[in-house]
Amino acid sequence: MEITSISGGDASEKNAADIMRNRAGSSTPDHSPCRAKALSAEDNNIRSSKGLTTSSHNTIRDMKTSSATRSGNNMSLLFSPRGKAVMSMSFALAIHLGGYELSRASVMSLFTSDGLGFGKKDKNQESELSALPMAVGCVSPFAVALVWFYGKTLSHGGPNYALKTHTLICAAAQIVAGVILRMFDQCLDAADGADENEAVCSLGSVGNVKRMSQVLIFLLFVFQSAYVQLLYAQHWAFISSVLTAEEGSRLFAPIAGLGSIGSTLAAGSVSLLVESVGLIGLMYMAGISYIFCAILANIAFSTAKSHGFEPSSSGKIEKNEDSQSTISSSASDGRGAYAPINNGTKDSPTSTVTNATLPCLKKNNIFQQAYSLFHRVPVLGALFVEVIVSQCLSSLVNYIYLYKLKVTITDDSERAGWSGKFYAWINGVSGIFQFFIIPILLKHCEAHRIWLFMPSLMLICTLYQFGTYKTSELFGASASFFCIKTMEYSLRGAANEMLYVSLDYESRYLGKKVISLIAGKFGKSSMAVALAFSVIMYGHNDNLMWYLLATATIFTFLWLFSSIRLHSLIEASKR
Repeated sequence: MEITSISGGDASEKNAADIMRNRAGSSTPDHSPCRAKALSAEDNNIRSSKGLTTSSHNTIRDMKTSSATRSGNNMSLLFSPRGKAVMSMSFALAIHLGGYELSRASVMSLFTSDGLGFGKKDKNQESELSALPMAVGCVSPFAVALVWFYGKTLSHGGPNYALKTHTLICAAAQIVAGVILRMFDQCLDAADGADENEAVCSLGSVGNVKRMSQVLIFLLFVFQSAYVQLLYAQHWAFISSVLTAEEGSRLFAPIAGLGSIGSTLAAGSVSLLVESVGLIGLMYMAGISYIFCAILANIAFSTAKSHGFEPSSSGKIEKNEDSQSTISSSASDGRGAYAPINNGTKDSPTSTVTNATLPCLKKNNIFQQAYSLFHRVPVLGALFVEVIVSQCLSSLVNYIYLYKLKVTITDDSERAGWSGKFYAWINGVSGIFQFFIIPILLKHCEAHRIWLFMPSLMLICTLYQFGTYKTSELFGASASFFCIKTMEYSLRGAANEMLYVSLDYESRYLGKKVISLIAGKFGKSSMAVALAFSVIMYGHNDNLMWYLLATATIFTFLWLFSSIRLHSLIEASKR
């Protein structure tokens, strides 16, 4: 492009020089208006010719090089140390999500089982749906404690130490809980048929063993529900720190699609694995998968450290690949665009994030840090509110779906099979979105437009379900649940990462954990607790579904309003 411009400029300058010589060589200077207009027109023609020539050359050159540049960048990144680190972390993410599918299938089945869980053979099954919201309601307080513990591990050893520690803790919890539940199950099987208040096994009375198993399963459900978001967010935090904003726009969707493949394969194989290893065996497999996940994540961080681009609290990622420039949290490379930080120079356009500009993780507790962060980065505060509202709606839609599913399909085995196929479709469609649809959307529109699309689509589903709740039976509830889960697994993930990749280190690591754990779990937990108390106090009366759907419609509008505010803040930050 520069060579073309120089060549066009030389030709134009030569023609202009000839005109000036003709003007100077004239023995009798002509100052008439016609002569001035002619010279002016000739000058304009030269400038126009120069502009057209340069523009046409530049356009052709850009068209020839754009596709080759993108292809070359993809290949060079794939075989570079940065590409290998991102690939290792992406496979760790996929294995983690696959392990979670195994663990979720096992824990949910055990939770409602008649032996170890809260299922009752001699009573109706309404107690199961009231116990489950109570368990979901306890996730948020545990997530708060988990965020505090995460902050300690992050400040103590950095992102690599925090991710490895929490992944191995999650793996150990699955394996140890599986061993204990295996002993409880053997004890209950030995006393099968006897009265649980009178029968005694090797571990004590059957009643006490059953109560201990219920407590353990309850805690395990809360534990895994909080930890899945923590590990998921840490994987993405590394990926968004290593990739630039332009690279992320091309690679975030395929990486998320890889996670959907892991979830789909694991969920699809549950029915086959249960026959061979049982429900508790699925917990062992989940724990083993978490160990492999920790190994791959450690490889990614080791590669980043050895080549000088490991994420750190300085907010910088040094790149030593082929003398490429340093990636820092500045507006010039797409990072920090939503939260420019002054580096001490007035009106500095490309202020680099340093330790001096970021609050120290050791000075304040995590809630003070989050308050300071949201004050400094208003878009994160808006995202915090948006996540709370959307997760409240997600929890409510989930409950409506389970209620309709249980009323429509009364057989436990048939209901479990239908639900498994339903989740397989959710994961499969999410993978299609992540691999094909989202990359196309990001080429034609900006990522923050997704925030407006999601509540708008959900509003159509909730209004349809509210208008046809007496006749639609399972279809309306399934459509709403399918819609919100598919968006959570695909569109929300892409929109979140495109937002986080433009922020500084503290926003990507601390802000992401606070929003994903506290905001996400608080929204689901608060709605779950409200549902549990509503069911206990009022029961399943005839008007319950109408009130639930009316509440869902109200929360959908609240989600739309919060998304509009988030969208406007992102728009303002880009100006």
